[in-house]
Amino acid sequence: MASEPHQPQSYFDKEDEATAFTDYAPFRYGLVEVDSSYISKIKVTRETLDPILVDIVDGGIEAAVMEAEAAVERTARSTIIREQHDYRASLNTLDCLSVSRVSWAATADPIRMKFPISEINEGDVFIYNDVYESAGTIGHLPDYCVVTPIFVQDRLIGFAQIFGHVSDVGGRMAGSWPNTSESIFEEGTMCPPVKLYTAGMLNDGIYDIILRNSRFPEDLRGDIDAFVGANEIIRRRVVELCERFGTDEVEGAFYEIIERCAEVVREKGLPFFPEGEFIGEDFIENDGLTLDEPVKLKITMRKYKHKMVLDFEGTSPQAKGPINWPLDGRHYSKWLGAFFKAQIPGIIINEGVTDVFRCRIPKRTILSSEFPAPVVSRMTCMLRMISAYTVALAKAFDGQVVADMQCIQIYGLYGTDPSGKLFLMREIFGAGSGARPQGDGTDAVDLVPYSKNLPAEFIEQRFPVTVERVGLAIDSGGPGKYRGGLGYVKEIRTLVDGHYTTVTERTAFSSIGIKGGLAGRPGGSMKNPDTEEEESVFFSRDAVPVKRNDLIRLITPGGGGWGDPLERDVELVRLDVLRRLVSTESAHRDYGVVIQADTGDVDHKATEILRRDFAEARGPTKLINRGAYAQTLIEKGHIAVSDPHLESSDLANDEVLTHYWKDLYKYSNKPSA
Repeated sequence: MASEPHQPQSYFDKEDEATAFTDYAPFRYGLVEVDSSYISKIKVTRETLDPILVDIVDGGIEAAVMEAEAAVERTARSTIIREQHDYRASLNTLDCLSVSRVSWAATADPIRMKFPISEINEGDVFIYNDVYESAGTIGHLPDYCVVTPIFVQDRLIGFAQIFGHVSDVGGRMAGSWPNTSESIFEEGTMCPPVKLYTAGMLNDGIYDIILRNSRFPEDLRGDIDAFVGANEIIRRRVVELCERFGTDEVEGAFYEIIERCAEVVREKGLPFFPEGEFIGEDFIENDGLTLDEPVKLKITMRKYKHKMVLDFEGTSPQAKGPINWPLDGRHYSKWLGAFFKAQIPGIIINEGVTDVFRCRIPKRTILSSEFPAPVVSRMTCMLRMISAYTVALAKAFDGQVVADMQCIQIYGLYGTDPSGKLFLMREIFGAGSGARPQGDGTDAVDLVPYSKNLPAEFIEQRFPVTVERVGLAIDSGGPGKYRGGLGYVKEIRTLVDGHYTTVTERTAFSSIGIKGGLAGRPGGSMKNPDTEEEESVFFSRDAVPVKRNDLIRLITPGGGGWGDPLERDVELVRLDVLRRLVSTESAHRDYGVVIQADTGDVDHKATEILRRDFAEARGPTKLINRGAYAQTLIEKGHIAVSDPHLESSDLANDEVLTHYWKDLYKYSNKPSA
């Protein structure tokens, strides 16, 4: 017999957990009306469902979502969508639960909250990007979301949705990403949930307003039209499933698919976690405005009988700058719940994970900001949250976790091309992934799923620049028994005057090393490196003026290392040096491996002596290594961690801090708070 339908009240029915959820984060379920007769009907349907039918519907939904996303890739206009896959599609139930895999996906909640079912008609298409009107489903204004209701024989059974990061929605700078904004009004045009199409007819007035407020209206129109068309694919495929198997059966299968995820996480994922309380934290360099004030994300992980709770008490309050992330606990649960894939390969994480994996977020923190707080750089919180979670997991599992990598780095150029037309070039970069307990990290991995870098040929054909170098940043991976993945290095020469923008993370705080592994090297960018006009571009910058023939160098961070670097196979170190992934200096200093300069071979006797001397001088390794910058701030009392006895205080890496970020140590001179 099928278990009870997925419904809000079931989340609070365990006595031993009641106190854990009394001030749970803002939760969207309470905002969407659910008819009790509808729940009863779904329950009856699920009791008689054939499991094979559920499998078929599940596969059909995932195929429809992939088909829709492929259509967006082929038809959208913005480079960041078409080339870099910064968009997502999903299928929602009538009460706005995510049935398909969720990966940064928005939902249909804002539509149900604003429009009664009686006002939602076949042929309607809804659109929104307003962060504070989105019920926590959109993180910043460049993410436009299009929602299409799915009707079968005049009966509404769910919603198809696609959101994507468009090129420009207005605001005070090209690309709608002002890194120093003090309110959301500076970041672009806000569109609350409205009908773009009514019963199949385009609302031209609404579309005109949306397009008029973009610097690149042709791109924006192409993107939105692509979303509308792709949603139609999902709608059509779901209707076909209903025509083949029956509407009641398909709708019941939606909820059975959700419950399957909950059951698998509950039965196979939750028991994997040890009992107890484990705390993790990580830090953001600053909020974009107060450059000498790090921002803290803190997670306390608690396991209960039936649920896992992540408590964010101790996280920094709402920031003045645009690093706030005004989403809700349900989205955070799905975001961090994806870690269960490590224990349960092949699982599709959907709404079901929120029944087991919960987040508690106090009010007015950087993770629960209030209107009109700026939010455009909310991805910083998104990724450092994962880093804090990684630290908590490392403590829970005695280091048997993947080391840290969490970073996205974006650069952009905008100006006027030789034809007199405004241009905006923007690219999302990956970084080195963290090393694993059984192997090295992967080089230059992008955290945006399915994303890829822009080919040099594409960039040079479309924008007034030349690409002079693309490669891996030597020595950027954190040393360890298993080395962190290397970051990315790219050099671009401008052919016109313009402005350079950066959204750069981990330019001071490093990707965290685990179980004796050292932290990865931070990233950064420079204008005209190795010249008298060299300028280091710290943190995220709105607009750095560039002239024709200026060179821009961008380096992304390396992943954290895992395990004692003195235990790394000397042959692997030799090969890394041969491949220019590790320098001979790093081989000697970090791994205790002596490479003969004339032959490139390992001097095994000298290596044995050097490693023994290093081990005796260093002493036991520690579980957590945050890198030299963080350790300096910890020693000065400027930041604090929960378990300092587990943290490395070795500042040996200080001697290899690259010149483009070593100046950041001036910020560590601030007196203790």
